[in-house]
Amino acid sequence: MSSRSKLGFRLKIVGLLCACGAAALVMRMYRLTVIEGDKLSHQARSINCRDSVETAYRGQILDRNGGALATSMQSFQVAVRRGDYVYAPEHATLLADALALERSALDKTLRSDPRKFIWLSRRVDTDAANGIRRLRIAGIDVIEDQLRSYPHGSLGAHVIGFSGVDEQGMEGIEKALDEEIRGEPITRNICKDARGQVWLDRNGFPGMNRGATVELTIDATLQSLAETELARQIEEMDADSGSVVILDPRTGEVLAMANAPTFDPNRYSAYGPERRRNRAVTDTFEPGSTMKPFVVAGALDAGVIRTTDRFDCENGMMRVQGWPIRDHHPHKILTVPEIIQVSSNICSVKIGEKLGADRLYDYLKSFGFARPTGVGTPGEVSGKLDAASKWKEINLANISFGHGVTVTAIQLATAVATLANDGVRMLPYVVRRVTDLDGDVLQYRVPESEGRVVSSAVAQKVRDMMELVIGPGGTAERAGIAGVRVAGKTGTAQKTEAGGYSKEHWLSSFAGFLPADDPRLVIVVVIDEPREHHYGGVVAAPVFQRIAEASLDYLHVHRPPVVDTDPAPRLPLPVLPEPGPVTVFDGTMPELKGLSLRAAMRALDGCDCAVEIAGAGYVVAQQPEPGVGVSRDEKVTFTLARAAIE
Repeated sequence: MSSRSKLGFRLKIVGLLCACGAAALVMRMYRLTVIEGDKLSHQARSINCRDSVETAYRGQILDRNGGALATSMQSFQVAVRRGDYVYAPEHATLLADALALERSALDKTLRSDPRKFIWLSRRVDTDAANGIRRLRIAGIDVIEDQLRSYPHGSLGAHVIGFSGVDEQGMEGIEKALDEEIRGEPITRNICKDARGQVWLDRNGFPGMNRGATVELTIDATLQSLAETELARQIEEMDADSGSVVILDPRTGEVLAMANAPTFDPNRYSAYGPERRRNRAVTDTFEPGSTMKPFVVAGALDAGVIRTTDRFDCENGMMRVQGWPIRDHHPHKILTVPEIIQVSSNICSVKIGEKLGADRLYDYLKSFGFARPTGVGTPGEVSGKLDAASKWKEINLANISFGHGVTVTAIQLATAVATLANDGVRMLPYVVRRVTDLDGDVLQYRVPESEGRVVSSAVAQKVRDMMELVIGPGGTAERAGIAGVRVAGKTGTAQKTEAGGYSKEHWLSSFAGFLPADDPRLVIVVVIDEPREHHYGGVVAAPVFQRIAEASLDYLHVHRPPVVDTDPAPRLPLPVLPEPGPVTVFDGTMPELKGLSLRAAMRALDGCDCAVEIAGAGYVVAQQPEPGVGVSRDEKVTFTLARAAIE
């Protein structure tokens, strides 16, 4: 056979072998794809693909201007699966460095804990998570999670609330709207290759899945201002706590709701319940003289009094069912506006008697007392106002000047806003809008009126009276702002204790609005247990003034320039003390600071002691100190001055 024939034969053999191989490959492909395709595809999916349920990131909480008050970001959790983990001594060192944990405690956990699954850390950032992954320790899992962040720390903490480690809302709006903020989990069918890389994501979700966005009525700037001034005054007055509420009386929107002491929701577990509760809606107090404008408004609206009526204030002392009712400053005859201006308890009682228990109860309920306002934050209480059928004559008298009834700061603010809004009560609210991931509106709150409480004419008359409180001779000259008409009412209430009213524990308040001729803001200030002073005009009114003045500038409310034509220096005006519940001398030295000489002497009625007086005006120093027992014939001295109490 020639060489050419041999070559041709060999080529035929090679071609035949290739043809056989190709035929075998085609047959194999046919078998895998057609005959066994469905079976093998199912096996592949069961091995390499799985359904992964991913919870949504919590939605944002924004202030009224779109600033983020609460947001969520990517975070990680690190755990150990005991069944897959094999202990090695160096693991504790490596993991402790990455997780910033105590090595000895971590080593003990890795070695001795018998459970199959253990959390090592629930809050790990991206860099630490990547570092742990690079360690490639079998049985140490890095699990994707989310971290709830509050960018402004304690700002608005009591309104916003916080969410726990399982991303469940625990307080505030985080709790009230937890279902909407948390969002819906999604299911993703993920397939991975041998290296763990995702190569197919069936029904994938584009972008981040998150819950609804909540837009509040709160203005972060006004909120910060309220918190700053409240904290400042609590420190200066050595007080226990306090609240400030700012409302727009035209809409009912809550522009600020501040409480002190406060907390940082980023570290909520470091604070106890006392720091975390929203006192503006959970804490009740006797409103004292801040109740008087509502009593007068009801009496005017019912037609039982007129603004020109004159009342005999009994020269500072009267009795109801044998109980003494006193004014701090004795007065004889006062008109209705003067009663509000100087805050006469006695004349307020007489107005309450003219109105009667049933009608007074109905008006107070209409103003929003003794029922939740529905402002939208958890934990709101209703306060206390017994049914009129249970009132005795002394109960009617006490309620007429703000005792025997309890309110919250948000209730008081809403009631004052009713007078500022021409007698129409607007429902207060803190949530303006809730939108889902696609921008669709789930909830939208518009201003809502509950109806008219008193006539517009009556509301205007009471507003005019409340302006007198800030003017000369009123109890809150420190609430005044140059060039702006301000209206308000002070409150000073002795706190109750076993057996009656405390001589040492007070609650000071001021409720006002401005400009009085076109109200834009209602501001209520409550200071609990101030120790330096306790009169509302000294303790709470200055907080109102500072917040109000700065708020006007921030909101660009026009203030006409004030020209001082008197170049002579002015002495500070005396602060008129706020009337409070009356007590009889019981052998213990009362608080006299801030009282006039006549009021101080009346406070010592029944004391067989030798009184020595120095100076003139108002008491600025006393001896013995308040709370000290005074024996018969013991010398009592107090110094008076015409300057204001500082």
